[in-house]
Amino acid sequence: MVIAIPEGICKMKAKRSIIKINAPKYQKAPKKMKSAILNDLVEITHLHRKYLTTLLNNTGKVCYTPQGVRFIADPTITYTQHRGRKKIYTQELVPFLKILWELTGFRSSIHLVAFIRTNPTLLYEKPSDFEQLTKANQIKVIKLLSASTETKAKLLKISSATVDRLLRPLKEKYRLAHKYKPHPHASVLKKSIPVESYFDKPKNGPLGYTEIDLVHHCGSIAEGSFCYTLSETEINTGWTELRALKNKARVWTVEALADIDKSVPFKIHTRHVDNGSEFINSHVLAYTQQAGMNYTRSREYHKNDSPYVESRQWTMVRSYLGYRRYDTEKEYAILDRLDRLISIKHNYFMPSMKLIKKERIGGKVHKNTTSIRPSIEY
Repeated sequence: MVIAIPEGICKMKAKRSIIKINAPKYQKAPKKMKSAILNDLVEITHLHRKYLTTLLNNTGKVCYTPQGVRFIADPTITYTQHRGRKKIYTQELVPFLKILWELTGFRSSIHLVAFIRTNPTLLYEKPSDFEQLTKANQIKVIKLLSASTETKAKLLKISSATVDRLLRPLKEKYRLAHKYKPHPHASVLKKSIPVESYFDKPKNGPLGYTEIDLVHHCGSIAEGSFCYTLSETEINTGWTELRALKNKARVWTVEALADIDKSVPFKIHTRHVDNGSEFINSHVLAYTQQAGMNYTRSREYHKNDSPYVESRQWTMVRSYLGYRRYDTEKEYAILDRLDRLISIKHNYFMPSMKLIKKERIGGKVHKNTTSIRPSIEY
């Protein structure tokens, strides 16, 4: 073979299938052809040449075990001996453990084992208040009673460590479902705001398409109330406006957006935001609708859907304000004034470039940009 195949690409099952399909051709081939086949198989499977020869020669032949059992050799069929003690408490116990776990209010494995051993009658007869139970719990009790005698004996002897092992996948599933359970009202708001990825954005479209993001000034502790910087960038010119927020309350977000609308020298027709609660709320949505703007959001966990505003976070925010915590009224007043001055400096005086074309030639990417000039001149 001319090409090289790295080891680990093919699993053992795939390797044996390759050997099986080439075995008839190998057995009928002349000596030179056999050498060529072996060379290719060594490169593909990374198995020893002598081992491959044995498998290729014996595939399809009638063989006998030392006990006299007749069989046809097939490299894809293997019989491995599983050593060690067989498991007593298998997956067949999981449905019954799940019922008992739910009936005890999702207690720990130690409490669950103690509950089973303290109430063994629950496995053999209906409780006295069976008729007062909900329909769902009645079904669970009936299923427990239907367990085999052997299963009931195992449930009475099982240890807490074994319960943990059997219920671990189920507990992980419950934990994830609880952790990522969406807020029902937030989902309604999100559905009313269309998702727009970076690839769907209008390239060289009309002036007035902006991206918005929030920069936290919490220092090393993201607890309590602290200040934020709201940054909004126009994607065609790079014009960026910064506004300080006291906290993530919706009233400050709407106030900052209204102030930006009065400050920019163009009309904003579309605002693109991330999925933060400071933007996905009824107040901001109502404000944009009243102003006749389009309102879109990024895909969840895809911050590259807002690359223009994300690229300004270091040059216009962090390089001036750093990573310290700002949470007092005095710091907020200074931050508000400074953010406005930074916006004026970069929009009117600091040169910037805009990417026009990007082309890959071989292994190198060539970029064509506009001349360097301030955002106000675009």
